[in-house]
Amino acid sequence: MNMSKFKKLALASVLFAGVFLPATAFAEGEPGVGGFDGKAYFVWDCEGKVCYHQFDDLKSPDQGISYKEDTVFTDESGNNINYVFKQADAGWILSADFVDGTGKVLSKWDGKTAAQILASPDEGGAGLNPINFGGGNNSIAVNADWNFQVVIWREGYKAVVLGDNPDDYTYFPEAWARNYNYNIDISGTTASAPAVATAYLKENTIRLKTDEGILSVTPLNVSLSAVTVAKTLTGFDLTFNSDYYDHVTFEVKSSSGKVYYLKIVRTALLRVGDNFYPETTDAQAKVTAELSYPSGSGIDGDTYKVIATVVDLNGKRTVYTLSSEDGSYDYETGINLGKSYECGKGLACSRYSVKTGKKMGLYGVYFSVIKNAPSIADVYPGTFSGSNKGALYNMSNPAHREVIYE
Repeated sequence: MNMSKFKKLALASVLFAGVFLPATAFAEGEPGVGGFDGKAYFVWDCEGKVCYHQFDDLKSPDQGISYKEDTVFTDESGNNINYVFKQADAGWILSADFVDGTGKVLSKWDGKTAAQILASPDEGGAGLNPINFGGGNNSIAVNADWNFQVVIWREGYKAVVLGDNPDDYTYFPEAWARNYNYNIDISGTTASAPAVATAYLKENTIRLKTDEGILSVTPLNVSLSAVTVAKTLTGFDLTFNSDYYDHVTFEVKSSSGKVYYLKIVRTALLRVGDNFYPETTDAQAKVTAELSYPSGSGIDGDTYKVIATVVDLNGKRTVYTLSSEDGSYDYETGINLGKSYECGKGLACSRYSVKTGKKMGLYGVYFSVIKNAPSIADVYPGTFSGSNKGALYNMSNPAHREVIYE
């Protein structure tokens, strides 16, 4: 399954932690696969053999997140080699694809390695597309092919929770209600390597929920007037006093003396992805960004321009100015949604695509957003979203494309 294929609007491609998540690309597939019974096998390679552990209590995305400590991933195959945290060649398989009605592993997997069983369906495998939606030094978070969300954690895991109640916010992207991780793993972080959470740019106050062991949350390397931190009954409210501050790292101190770091990136480019299917030619190859903006009278995709900088592996940079495209299509309803469409509480969205000219040999595409000039005299009417280099759709590793805010 091609993770970067665009499907329908309700896809949660930027998967936020709480209301604010580490971004990923658009992913193929429909959110919330119907009929999931809570059962799946976790399969891993064990010295060339196949080990597995069955779970029968996994939650579907609308039910929430399942948390599993790594110590429960014990081998049930008889090989007696338990799963090792963050081991390669490991992943999820639905019960029906792995065992028969008696629970016996299907004969078609005889002699196959875990890697072969977990290969993409196009290669004859059974593994679910993992669709990472968070995680950190002491956790792994996946949204397995839209069937369920699970966080695997190990000793030392420490998380803060980002407010997830739409009633607390003026703006709440539609995708966030379906697929995101409420908890940010801040364990093992440093000032130079903080945990990263993505927030919506125009939502000024972020509600950070913490346990009783967190004593303080302090913004670093910004002026005292940049962010106001207020203690609440459940944690801290972080109020950004200007859209200019869209990359801020916070120091989080605990009563145990430990210090953690959380970087909050504020953006309006919530989803980015490509159409790099096997059948796509270089001439057809494109990368598309979805911009979210407050909905209102007279505001639509033509209110903004997106600046896209395509960078190849040799460092060559080509800059394009993009207008909103007509033809955003909802596969569920069959309706062409035009240049501007509702995409959450108080929000509308538009899509902007840049042709890359090729599918391989690309470092990535940077995106930033400016307000469209109402007249030719207004050379630069102002930035809407994206400071510094902007949002990078990183394609340097074609197998693991991701969005990075620089």
